[in-house]
Amino acid sequence: MTPLATDAPPLPATVPKPLTVAEVVSRIKRLVEGAFPSAIWVEGELSNVVYHGSGHIYFTLSDEQATDRFGQRLVLPCAFFRHANQHLKFKLTDGLKALCLGQVTTYEGRAQYQLRVLRVEPKGIGALQLAFEQLKKKLAAEGLFEEARKRPIPKLPGRIGLITSRSGSAIHDMVSKLRGRFEVVIVPVKVQGDGAAGEIAEALDLANGLRLAEVLIVGRGGGSVEDLWAFNEEPVARAIARSTIPVISAVGHQDDWTIADYVADLRASTPTDAAKLLVNEQQAFLDQCRDLIQRLLDGVARAVEDQATAVEHLQHRLRLLHPLHQLDEYTRLSRQWQTHLVQSVTHALDRDEQRLQAVAGRLQALSPLAVLARGYSITFRLPDHHVVTDAASLRAGETLETKLARGRVLSTVTEAGGER
Repeated sequence: MTPLATDAPPLPATVPKPLTVAEVVSRIKRLVEGAFPSAIWVEGELSNVVYHGSGHIYFTLSDEQATDRFGQRLVLPCAFFRHANQHLKFKLTDGLKALCLGQVTTYEGRAQYQLRVLRVEPKGIGALQLAFEQLKKKLAAEGLFEEARKRPIPKLPGRIGLITSRSGSAIHDMVSKLRGRFEVVIVPVKVQGDGAAGEIAEALDLANGLRLAEVLIVGRGGGSVEDLWAFNEEPVARAIARSTIPVISAVGHQDDWTIADYVADLRASTPTDAAKLLVNEQQAFLDQCRDLIQRLLDGVARAVEDQATAVEHLQHRLRLLHPLHQLDEYTRLSRQWQTHLVQSVTHALDRDEQRLQAVAGRLQALSPLAVLARGYSITFRLPDHHVVTDAASLRAGETLETKLARGRVLSTVTEAGGER
């Protein structure tokens, strides 16, 4: 009988000592990781993306050009741990073509190799641009950009809130335009770098909680995409959307568009333009008032003229009837009424002008800058910049910052207490 053919290799005459599973896995680990001693860039398409509750992101990279002998695309398991992905600006999604920088390692618990990802860059589009488009699409789908939900800007706000950096040209330009016309409240925040978006969102919530102003201007001067990125963060967009106070977004220059611009009730091309817009609205209203006053004066003058013409017609008719004494009396009364009416209107206009000047003077006197110029100061506790209103709230050793009309003073509390 002929033995059946088989593809299996013949058994050796002597069987070597068997290896343990741990020894096999260890050898595989040394071989795999030894072949990739340093981090490498790998290009592929993301699939099976999973955001784990621990903060880790797991996915596979597949090769569109290569398949195995069964026609299946080749895939590389990837692990993007929390400490490495915490600064990722965009969201990883299935189908995204990307470049991944990582270290090839083996997961001994399952005896499989994987790419421990250190960095991910989208292929064909910048990371920040992708993050911008993803968030823009998400918020647009929620209706945050709809004109119907946006609030009108008051034409004559009494108080303007500025949420911006305490330094830089933006705040100086806005204050110089608004000073003398509105009461200005400044809420200083970081406008770039780590934590800037959180500070801006908190300032918006604070301004709403305390009703600090009737209009809020949120923004900063120009800069790079990275410098302006805080205004593309979701917390800022959400804070603008939930604000009950109308918000004007004024970020960068004319060509700089941020997520904040789309969500805000009004977008100004620059911080200076935001201030000009409010000033122009006020000026337009005052011009309208002056125009109405002038129209009123013209109407009164025409009415008086018409009355004078009517009197002349009566005079002519009376002359025909020869009632000379009645004619003289009507003429005297008409002239007297005309003079009295003009004087009354003139006096009323003078009183209104005086009231307007008095209100303007009071507004100037209430300006925080005017108060500082009279010798007053504002003291903040550092580092939280809370305004100090009660000495009993201070503790020895705390650092204070005192804002003067010109400059500031830093001091340390040596003794504090309530009224004596």
